[in-house]
Amino acid sequence: IPRESQVITAEPDVRRHVLAAGDEFLVLACDGVYDVLSSQELVDFVRARIGKAAKLSAICEEVFDRCLAADPKTTAGIGGDNMTCLIVRLS
Repeated sequence: IPRESQVITAEPDVRRHVLAAGDEFLVLACDGVYDVLSSQELVDFVRARIGKAAKLSAICEEVFDRCLAADPKTTAGIGGDNMTCLIVRLS
C-alpha cells in the first residue's frame, strides 16, 4: 500500500519557522493533541498560561486535560489517542 493510502503512518507533519525577536515559545505536540486543538488554539492556550504557571510541564498537563475526552466512544475516538506535548520557552 502506498504511504499516502495508509491510515497510520510514521510520516511527520513538519513546519519551518524562522524565529523572530517577539517569539516567546515553541510547542511540539503529536496528533493526539492536534486532533482536538488547532495550532492556533494550542498557541492561544499556552500563551494564556505561560506567565502564570510555575512550570512548563504543568501547562503540558493542562493541555492533556483539555484534550482528553471523558468518553472517547462518544467522540469517535477524538481525545482518546496518545498525547505528547513539549513547550520550549524562547524568551
